Amino acid sequence: MSQDETRISEEEARALWHRAAELQAEAARRLEERSRQSATRGHASDTAEVEGYRLADVRAAAEEAGISPAFVDHALAEARNRALAEGARARPSRMAARFLGQPPRALEVSRVIHAPAEEVYRAMQRILPESPFHLSLVDQHGGDLLDGGVLVFNVPAYSYSATPGDQSFAYEMAWVDLKQLLFSLRRVDTDPPETELTVRGSFIYSHKLNMWVGGGFSAVVASLSGVGGAFAAAGAAAALGIGGIAAGAAVLGFLASGAAGGGLATLGWRALYRYGLRRGEKTIGNLIGSIAVDIETGGGFSSPKQSRLTS
Repeated sequence: MSQDETRISEEEARALWHRAAELQAEAARRLEERSRQSATRGHASDTAEVEGYRLADVRAAAEEAGISPAFVDHALAEARNRALAEGARARPSRMAARFLGQPPRALEVSRVIHAPAEEVYRAMQRILPESPFHLSLVDQHGGDLLDGGVLVFNVPAYSYSATPGDQSFAYEMAWVDLKQLLFSLRRVDTDPPETELTVRGSFIYSHKLNMWVGGGFSAVVASLSGVGGAFAAAGAAAALGIGGIAAGAAVLGFLASGAAGGGLATLGWRALYRYGLRRGEKTIGNLIGSIAVDIETGGGFSSPKQSRLTS
């Protein structure tokens, strides 16, 4: 019997997993210590002209410390994808972050799907362009789309005059003012194969919009109060074409301001914004769930349209 076929008890297995985690943590500590030593030598050198490390050196140092270069590559892809989601289209505003109580800069929802990356990709092709999501592919970044690359989709704008049932996803995205979503796949080395699907979206535009709406309405809150002010706030938001969180927050802000001043209005606005973020995260989770279910059912309930797999 080969070593791989040897059977061990559940207690022994837990002990092995625990020790493997300890070894990995020790490897990470060794790598961090080496990084500090390298940084110290770099600052002490008068001949150093370029800051930072070459990626080849980073991979080599990780491997020397006992960390697989594959994990370094995955971490690098995740970092780049996260940076792309957080700041690809706009610079973050510290003022907006303070106004909203330091909310997250980006949405990120992941799920491991029990299927190869190729199947997940084909299910995305069936699901994402169709109702109720209507996502349109506009760009791609990175290398292999089936392992670390990024697909960029535009989110449809919510229309108050359209059929509500066909606008459900757009409505939920309007709550968090998400204009684009970034999809990335990562192969999971298991048998049978699995794939981690991650969806990201930047809240930076949402932060600025809600700060602008909140600040603008607060400037005139002294002249409006109670239910009348709330209707005025909602009407103004609609006239400006602002939906989702901003419109609802305008109403809540005016009601709170009429009762106890701007401080409570800000707290109310923050609470509603956080509520919208939770709705957005749940909606993206449901989207990923739709892809997983499509795979589990063999695509029998999806559009028969097929797209050519590209890489």
